[in-house]
Amino acid sequence: MERCRIALVQMDSQADREKNMRSVEAAVAKAVAGGAGFVMFPETVEYIGEDFSGNASEIPGPVSERFGRLAGKYGIWLHAGSVTEKRKGKPCNLTMLFGPDGRLAARYRKVHLFDVDVEEGPVYRESDEIAPGDRLALADTALGRIGLSICYDLRFPQLYGLYADWGAEILTVAANFTDVTGEAHWEPLLRARAIENTCYVLACGQCGVKPAFRAHGHSMIIDPWGRVLAEAGEEPEILYAWLEPETLEAARRQIPCLKNQRRDLYTVKANGEKMAAD
Repeated sequence: MERCRIALVQMDSQADREKNMRSVEAAVAKAVAGGAGFVMFPETVEYIGEDFSGNASEIPGPVSERFGRLAGKYGIWLHAGSVTEKRKGKPCNLTMLFGPDGRLAARYRKVHLFDVDVEEGPVYRESDEIAPGDRLALADTALGRIGLSICYDLRFPQLYGLYADWGAEILTVAANFTDVTGEAHWEPLLRARAIENTCYVLACGQCGVKPAFRAHGHSMIIDPWGRVLAEAGEEPEILYAWLEPETLEAARRQIPCLKNQRRDLYTVKANGEKMAAD
């Protein structure tokens, strides 16, 4: 892992794709001027409206090419948040990571879809419009090894445990969290993923009122000790922080939970017998 200044761009994306993408371009220029070598965006950054399927993007196509040109123009690692990817049948919720040469370095399609019924909150079925992905994704970058995830994935610690087992040092969460669930769960879930995996967690979210709910905002950068290095409010904003290899090494040296795991027990299958108890 190398020391790097990073930027998370919290946005209020709406149904005007061109306006959203112009905001992306302006934010990248501002983040680079602020010294960032890695810039990240939130979930469904290019379009949030009433019809995700009808406004899905061809990948490769104009949206992905635009992100690639930005990465190459500024010579940065560019995490494109996620976009709605047009495919046969239902579209997918796709994360793309571009390298400093402008080429696509990794892609990840959201595997856990947000189908919920929250009291005094949203009733939402993402699976009505979106198809799930079927594989996880890691990317080796100048910053370190990155595990990719999207929003509702955050509630499934097994995913992040696998990433940590596979050498991840940074976990990214591109999100459009609801305000109701975000108020209750966003920060504790993010800090837990950082602490239990001794990884940096970069969580970039949407803010503002969307067609289905109000987005929570409060994008965060969290270190491997669980400390919040930077947090946004409820408006569009750019967060900055330094990722420090010494911080990662110190956390893993002091509490080597990745080494202390008992995988011999975690993989035992139930055989119908009672478990021994003290």
